Amino acid sequence: MKDKDKPPAPPDIAGISLQSIPLSAHERAVITALREVAFGEIEVVVHNARIVQITRSQKFRFNDR
Repeated sequence: MKDKDKPPAPPDIAGISLQSIPLSAHERAVITALREVAFGEIEVVVHNARIVQITRSQKFRFNDR
């Protein structure tokens, strides 16, 4: 595969490759919440660089006219 055919590498944060950091259970919970909501909001509360709360509100839309 040529370099131009490869997908771009994820960005580095503070010189650390994002691919080298495993996800915590809390980070996986945020991703799961994002995948499960079709319409709505996900609020993530962080305290001292740790996820302490995830709030999910989902909207249901009806097209009855």
